[in-house]
Amino acid sequence: MNVEITGRQVEITSAIREFTVDKLRKLEKLLDGPLEVHVVLGTVKHRHMAEIQVKSRTALLSGMEETGDLYASIGEVVEKLERQALKHKERVTGRKRREGVRVPDVAAVIEAEAAVEDQVAQDGPTLVIRSERYRLKPLSAEDAFMELEASGDEILVFRDATTDRVNVVYRRRDGHVGLVDPEF
Repeated sequence: MNVEITGRQVEITSAIREFTVDKLRKLEKLLDGPLEVHVVLGTVKHRHMAEIQVKSRTALLSGMEETGDLYASIGEVVEKLERQALKHKERVTGRKRREGVRVPDVAAVIEAEAAVEDQVAQDGPTLVIRSERYRLKPLSAEDAFMELEASGDEILVFRDATTDRVNVVYRRRDGHVGLVDPEF
């Protein structure tokens, strides 16, 4: 962890430096990797201000707090940054969990489709087969397009983050991507 501490009308003592670095250790564990941290500490009359910016491989976090005690300001800013880091980590791990299809699910779908094809060949009438379940997560149209490209699927059902309506992004035969946005 690379920590740079700047003082404005404050002398940066070794105790302040150790306190700040000790508080920031938890962030290093949460963000999984080396951090570049810039801390600005300042005093104006009886107000003590702490501003911290943290750069990691995957995130850029920042926070500022102003209290009557410099150590309290540092502690509160670090708490804010920890909440931001947890939120970021949940977002990143959530993406990893949602991607991909489990092998047993694929095998079940293939077996079900084969059974239906046999049934249709014998009887002749067309059946509607439910093959996938979609978790409708809020996305923008651009995010949905990127997720469709990343997954390699032909279709993606999602909830529009701005309008809260169910939309569909699909791959067209001409190679472009189409968007179905129903009107109510």
